[in-house]
Amino acid sequence: MNLGLIGLPQVGKKTIFSLLTGIAADKAPTRDGIAYGMAPVRDPRVDRLSAMYTPKKTKYAEIEIALPPDIQPATARGAAWITPLRNVDALLQVVRAFEADSVFHVEGSVDPARDLDIVETELLLADLAMIETRLTRIEKEARAKKGNAPDHEKDILIKCQAHLEESNSLRTLALDPEERKAIRSLQFLTIKPQVVAFNVGEDIAAAKETLAPLTEKVAAQGGSVVFLSASIEAELKDLEEEERAMFMQDLGLTEPAAHRLSRATYECLGLLSFFTVGPDEVRAWSVRAGAKAPEAAGKIHSDLERGFIRADTVAYEKLIEAGSEKAAREANFYKLNGKDYEVQDGDIIEIRFNV
Repeated sequence: MNLGLIGLPQVGKKTIFSLLTGIAADKAPTRDGIAYGMAPVRDPRVDRLSAMYTPKKTKYAEIEIALPPDIQPATARGAAWITPLRNVDALLQVVRAFEADSVFHVEGSVDPARDLDIVETELLLADLAMIETRLTRIEKEARAKKGNAPDHEKDILIKCQAHLEESNSLRTLALDPEERKAIRSLQFLTIKPQVVAFNVGEDIAAAKETLAPLTEKVAAQGGSVVFLSASIEAELKDLEEEERAMFMQDLGLTEPAAHRLSRATYECLGLLSFFTVGPDEVRAWSVRAGAKAPEAAGKIHSDLERGFIRADTVAYEKLIEAGSEKAAREANFYKLNGKDYEVQDGDIIEIRFNV
């Protein structure tokens, strides 16, 4: 699963890429001019489990971050920034909400509401252009076949077109599973899950209040919002642990905002975490919401899925409540589940198998 990091020029995308992946954008691996990096999902449950088991190794879940070219407003719909976005699973849009004389703005001034509209309009227009192209092709195919039989895809596209023309993202359009399947290959941009990161100044609380109407607007279009100050986050990253804790306390922060952002993007992808624990390793694994136990087993190793018998599970909260694995077993918090068990976020799982 991967996430496209998008936005206008000079909004802080490269800084946020570095904060999430730990790699400078200009030093990250590239494919076709797009930088890629793996971002750990900083889940505090992993830290708590690691403290309980004191393993040799601790590993967080990860998601891939893609940094495509800047969005260039008013360019042709075939611009270089569009194609890479069609290939990602979700979008992380960075919107500038900080003043800095040393950092120019492509529009000449800082205006988060305007910038949000610019990017959303570009995505909407790209989707409308895709629909127009596809409808033209469908009409040509119909004429070639000398027939005008009802076309299910055409009906769905016209439905999507009308929704987009009212300045609504496809995230907010009610589509049943069959309709979504019919248009999946078109990879519409506004149907992808989206997180908007408002990159603000030092006073994050004041920014939240000022930008509350925009937060509501993003939510109304099916997205979610995270506030952070990329400049503060970059400072925190370079501090020693003790100094970082003091700085965060002075700012009223309980954790780096980059941690919250990693979790928000993870949730936006429709992923949940289950854990495996022991003296050798505590690890978070990713599966899509609704995944069954054998699929989760396959994430660990293909042999576990092939020879799956049962999943021995305990909810994270129950293990923490008990205080230890032994106490949780004595309290009968562990359950044996079969192939039809739907994995829950926070499950701690041990797979029983036979190959």
